[in-house]
Amino acid sequence: MEYTEETVRQILNKAIDKLFEVDSYLLNKKYDINERTVSHRLALHLNEHFAETDYNVDIEYNRIREEYGNIEDVGNLMGKKLHWENSDEASGENSRFVFPDIIVHKRDKHDNLIEIEIKMAWKNGKKQYDLDKINQYMDELKYQFGVYIELSENRKDCLIEFGRFDLNK
Repeated sequence: MEYTEETVRQILNKAIDKLFEVDSYLLNKKYDINERTVSHRLALHLNEHFAETDYNVDIEYNRIREEYGNIEDVGNLMGKKLHWENSDEASGENSRFVFPDIIVHKRDKHDNLIEIEIKMAWKNGKKQYDLDKINQYMDELKYQFGVYIELSENRKDCLIEFGRFDLNK
């Protein structure tokens, strides 16, 4: 299947609809559920679409094996993460490594379809950072689509925005 922005948008909307149908209590502001929990649930709903494909849906994923040599050799493990020197959060040696909230990709390959950053509408203070992060993933790891999703208590108020993002606005 060829993925276009429109088909990816449809897939994401169906997964968000399912999130609201099955897990809406997680989106209640007063519960202040951790973003990782919500990302996990959304990833499960996304996986319903990708289960019949050779793409994997993962959260906070940080590994890739090089496409040469012995794939069983753990020594060939490389980070599927950014070594982002310019990150505002690059204060210590390890803090320069950032991880995606959700990715749709082929494990152990350089086939990266979608990188998703999730924010809850009531705590989106780092939106600009996430938009920059999406751009970096698209540039450095060649994700075909970079998506910012802002979830709200009300389905109609949720945002889906596709990168490349102009950060000079």
